[in-house]
Amino acid sequence: MDPEEKIEELENQIAERDRKIRELELKLADCMGRVDEIRSEKSGLQEEVNRLQVMRLDLKLRDFQELEDENNRLKHRIEITKDLLDEARERLEILEDVVEGFLNQSLPERITGKKPDALIHYRERFRDGRFNNL
Repeated sequence: MDPEEKIEELENQIAERDRKIRELELKLADCMGRVDEIRSEKSGLQEEVNRLQVMRLDLKLRDFQELEDENNRLKHRIEITKDLLDEARERLEILEDVVEGFLNQSLPERITGKKPDALIHYRERFRDGRFNNL
Protein backbone atom coordinates (compact mmCIF):
# COMPACT_ATOMS: atom_id res chain seq x y z
CA MET A 1 0.00 0.00 0.00
CA ASP A 2 1.36 3.29 -0.89
CA PRO A 3 1.72 6.07 1.70
CA GLU A 4 -1.14 8.15 0.36
CA GLU A 5 -3.52 5.24 0.64
CA LYS A 6 -2.23 4.57 4.11
CA ILE A 7 -2.78 8.21 5.06
CA GLU A 8 -6.27 8.15 3.57
CA GLU A 9 -7.08 4.95 5.45
CA LEU A 10 -5.76 6.43 8.68
CA GLU A 11 -7.76 9.63 8.10
CA ASN A 12 -10.86 7.51 7.55
CA GLN A 13 -10.17 5.65 10.79
CA ILE A 14 -9.68 8.97 12.59
CA ALA A 15 -12.94 10.29 11.10
CA GLU A 16 -14.76 7.10 12.16
CA ARG A 17 -13.35 7.36 15.66
CA ASP A 18 -14.22 11.07 15.82
CA ARG A 19 -17.79 10.19 14.80
CA LYS A 20 -17.95 7.49 17.51
CA ILE A 21 -16.51 9.92 20.06
CA ARG A 22 -19.18 12.53 19.12
CA GLU A 23 -21.89 9.86 19.46
CA LEU A 24 -20.53 8.84 22.85
CA GLU A 25 -20.29 12.48 23.92
CA LEU A 26 -23.94 13.00 22.92
CA LYS A 27 -24.96 9.87 24.80
CA LEU A 28 -22.92 11.04 27.81
CA ALA A 29 -24.58 14.46 27.71
CA ASP A 30 -28.00 12.79 27.48
CA CYS A 31 -27.16 10.50 30.39
CA MET A 32 -25.85 13.40 32.46
CA GLY A 33 -29.09 15.28 31.79
CA ARG A 34 -31.11 12.27 32.92
CA VAL A 35 -28.92 11.94 36.03
CA ASP A 36 -29.60 15.59 36.87
CA GLU A 37 -33.34 15.05 36.35
CA ILE A 38 -33.28 11.95 38.56
CA ARG A 39 -31.31 13.79 41.25
CA SER A 40 -33.80 16.66 41.15
CA GLU A 41 -36.72 14.23 41.32
CA LYS A 42 -35.05 12.35 44.17
CA SER A 43 -34.54 15.61 46.04
CA GLY A 44 -38.20 16.54 45.54
CA LEU A 45 -39.33 13.10 46.69
CA GLN A 46 -37.08 13.29 49.75
CA GLU A 47 -38.57 16.68 50.65
CA GLU A 48 -42.07 15.20 50.27
CA VAL A 49 -41.14 12.22 52.45
CA ASN A 50 -39.72 14.58 55.08
CA ARG A 51 -42.88 16.71 54.96
CA LEU A 52 -45.09 13.65 55.37
CA GLN A 53 -42.98 12.37 58.26
CA VAL A 54 -43.29 15.74 60.01
CA MET A 55 -47.06 15.67 59.44
CA ARG A 56 -47.26 12.15 60.88
CA LEU A 57 -45.22 13.20 63.91
CA ASP A 58 -47.48 16.25 64.36
CA LEU A 59 -50.54 13.98 64.31
CA LYS A 60 -48.97 11.64 66.84
CA LEU A 61 -48.03 14.59 69.04
CA ARG A 62 -51.56 16.00 68.81
CA ASP A 63 -53.03 12.59 69.68
CA PHE A 64 -50.61 12.30 72.59
CA GLN A 65 -51.49 15.77 73.85
CA GLU A 66 -55.22 15.00 73.60
CA LEU A 67 -54.69 11.77 75.55
CA GLU A 68 -52.61 13.61 78.13
CA ASP A 69 -55.29 16.31 78.49
CA GLU A 70 -57.99 13.67 78.88
CA ASN A 71 -55.84 11.84 81.42
CA ASN A 72 -55.36 15.07 83.40
CA ARG A 73 -59.12 15.75 83.32
CA LEU A 74 -59.82 12.23 84.57
CA LYS A 75 -57.19 12.56 87.31
CA HIS A 76 -58.77 15.84 88.41
CA ARG A 77 -62.24 14.29 88.38
CA ILE A 78 -60.93 11.34 90.41
CA GLU A 79 -59.34 13.69 92.96
CA ILE A 80 -62.58 15.66 93.33
CA THR A 81 -64.63 12.47 93.65
CA LYS A 82 -62.16 11.08 96.20
CA ASP A 83 -62.34 14.29 98.24
CA LEU A 84 -66.14 14.20 98.15
CA LEU A 85 -66.18 10.53 99.16
CA ASP A 86 -63.71 11.19 101.98
CA GLU A 87 -65.88 14.04 103.27
CA ALA A 88 -69.03 11.91 102.99
CA ARG A 89 -67.30 9.06 104.85
CA GLU A 90 -66.22 11.47 107.60
CA ARG A 91 -69.78 12.85 107.87
CA LEU A 92 -71.19 9.34 108.14
CA GLU A 93 -68.70 8.35 110.82
CA ILE A 94 -69.46 11.44 112.88
CA LEU A 95 -73.23 11.04 112.37
CA GLU A 96 -72.92 7.42 113.52
CA ASP A 97 -71.21 8.76 116.65
CA VAL A 98 -74.04 11.30 117.06
CA VAL A 99 -76.70 8.58 116.80
CA GLU A 100 -74.75 6.38 119.20
CA GLY A 101 -74.39 9.35 121.58
CA PHE A 102 -78.17 9.88 121.55
CA LEU A 103 -78.77 6.16 122.05
CA ASN A 104 -76.37 6.00 124.99
CA GLN A 105 -77.74 9.09 126.77
CA SER A 106 -78.93 8.61 130.26
CA LEU A 107 -82.39 9.70 131.33
CA PRO A 108 -81.16 12.84 133.13
CA GLU A 109 -79.15 13.88 130.03
CA ARG A 110 -82.26 13.48 127.89
CA ILE A 111 -84.42 15.46 130.30
CA THR A 112 -81.92 18.33 130.51
CA GLY A 113 -81.53 18.32 126.70
CA LYS A 114 -77.78 17.74 126.77
CA LYS A 115 -76.41 17.23 123.29
CA PRO A 116 -73.83 14.53 122.57
CA ASP A 117 -70.30 15.83 122.02
CA ALA A 118 -70.30 14.24 118.57
CA LEU A 119 -73.22 16.50 117.52
CA ILE A 120 -71.32 19.60 118.61
CA HIS A 121 -68.23 18.37 116.74
CA TYR A 122 -70.37 17.70 113.62
CA ARG A 123 -71.87 21.23 113.70
CA GLU A 124 -68.45 22.83 114.07
CA ARG A 125 -66.72 20.64 111.49
CA PHE A 126 -69.31 20.92 108.72
CA ARG A 127 -71.08 24.13 109.72
CA ASP A 128 -74.35 22.30 109.25
CA GLY A 129 -77.30 24.02 110.90
CA ARG A 130 -79.83 21.28 110.16
CA PHE A 131 -79.50 19.91 113.68
CA ASN A 132 -79.67 23.24 115.56
CA ASN A 133 -83.16 22.56 116.93
CA LEU A 134 -82.09 19.28 118.58
